[in-house]
Amino acid sequence: MLVHPKNVLIAAVWLKRAVATTALLLVTVSPALAAAVGMVTDLTGKVWLVDGAIRQPLAILAYLEPAAVVDVEKGGSVSITFYSPSEEQVFSGPAKFKIEKQGITRISGAAPAVQRIGALAADATAKEMNQGGRRTQAAVRMRSMTVGTSIVGLSPDKTVVRSTTPRFSWNALSGAGKYHLTLATLEGIPVLEEAVAGTELSLPADRALTPGREYTWRVEAARTDGAKIVGKGRFSVLDANAAARLAAESPQSGAPFAQRVRHAITLEAAGLAEEARDLWRELARERPGELAVLNRAQQ
Repeated sequence: MLVHPKNVLIAAVWLKRAVATTALLLVTVSPALAAAVGMVTDLTGKVWLVDGAIRQPLAILAYLEPAAVVDVEKGGSVSITFYSPSEEQVFSGPAKFKIEKQGITRISGAAPAVQRIGALAADATAKEMNQGGRRTQAAVRMRSMTVGTSIVGLSPDKTVVRSTTPRFSWNALSGAGKYHLTLATLEGIPVLEEAVAGTELSLPADRALTPGREYTWRVEAARTDGAKIVGKGRFSVLDANAAARLAAESPQSGAPFAQRVRHAITLEAAGLAEEARDLWRELARERPGELAVLNRAQQ
């Protein structure tokens, strides 16, 4: 049977992509990585996971389990976050080391720079690694369009927020002149009813919400044909103690990439899904080639 050269080329490209994808999954999301003790939280240059003669490129958010050997080429660097002990180790190449249950064994190169990490970040990264491959698929939320039966793009929704005076926003409905926003406690106690000319509203200070409580809200408008279209959201406010702990570990302006990666993971663990997604998007803009980071930014 004759095979067209074009088909051979297509098959070769597909196979190459499949092999590359499989290699990445082996490093980052294999179910066997439930015993992972380290996570790559920053990486520059060429860094490899070595298994005998096999060398696989590492990527940010890859999990590392005991006995893994990492080779950092000259000019490269890698930041590994460990949860036991709760610290970050930064290796500059050329360097080679082996992951152990309680840290690393240095094979060659200079000793790493070591610094402690916060308790919340340590707990969040531990949870992340212990859950293994839960992020094989990204659940992309469609927030950029309005369908005919509801108003979409509501924020905050299905998340925890830190502010007691959050900003409410939604996608515009074609032809709508005004929107009617209603906010209430989960028990149905009214908090705010407001007519809004645009597609956002910041809650007034005199209507500040209670930390630790859950709220529901809806926005309603009329379509050009007169039909009423509604969007509904639900969220909760972070309790005061958790907010204080989170604020104490929040990165300062200009913080290292690895610290912000850990903070994004910490925000997710605390339920602040929308705030975490905003931070992942910021990180993805800085490192557009890091597919795992982009994946998190699209959830």
